[in-house]
Amino acid sequence: MIRRSTLFICFSLFTSDTTALIADCHHTFYKKHSTTLLRVVNRRLLLQEMGTLGLAVALKPELSLAGEFTPGGTLVDRVVGAQVGNPEASASRKFDNSNVLFYQDHFFKFGVAAPWITSGSTDFPKSMPFVVSQQRYDNLKKYGERVKSGVKVLVGLRDIIMAEGDYTQIPGPDAPEYQLRPLGLLANGMMASENTGATNELFLARWYVNEIYLDINDIRNAKSEEEALVKYEAIKKAVDSYYGMINRVITSKVGDKFHLLVAQ
Repeated sequence: MIRRSTLFICFSLFTSDTTALIADCHHTFYKKHSTTLLRVVNRRLLLQEMGTLGLAVALKPELSLAGEFTPGGTLVDRVVGAQVGNPEASASRKFDNSNVLFYQDHFFKFGVAAPWITSGSTDFPKSMPFVVSQQRYDNLKKYGERVKSGVKVLVGLRDIIMAEGDYTQIPGPDAPEYQLRPLGLLANGMMASENTGATNELFLARWYVNEIYLDINDIRNAKSEEEALVKYEAIKKAVDSYYGMINRVITSKVGDKFHLLVAQ
């Protein structure tokens, strides 16, 4: 910190009507406090750079791919990215989640992909939120058959891939026959309530639905049959992961569990 005594000495020299001493005063003052002055300047430059960087990330969120912010704005001390945690996740997902069906999902909150859930596994997620059985029953009754019909269409994509070379003829992910919105609505009713609000498990289920959404587009953009079939297999894994979560909250009082694709 610059002391008052130094400023007083400089002022005294200035009033001694010796012009040459003014230059000496400036030289002495700068020499003694150059480090302090540089720190002030450097700090200002640093703050300016930080402000510029923050504005750039706000205007173009994909710049933070190598950073530590999730799409939802949470600061984390790990690497984030659409395929971090699951290399089979779609690489076409935008970092700001602007090209998926359900904006707030697992990637939005945590900034990473989720693993596939293998048949019968309850290791991930560790637990499921409590939702009253009547709500689960009503939602399964309302959306269950629509979900099954949509999954049937998804399974049929394999035959189309094998028969056609032009995958752009496959309906886009917003086509109603896939019933992807009912998949999300069923998850809402099975994993969230007025008491729980949106849960991490709901975000996870949405992530699997969003992966199906992205994979359909990936198939449409595939350059080869092999590439298209890889994305088809990813769809099957996403469906079974979603089914695995839903089945954990379907008790005998709620209804019948879904049949996993791996068993078909």
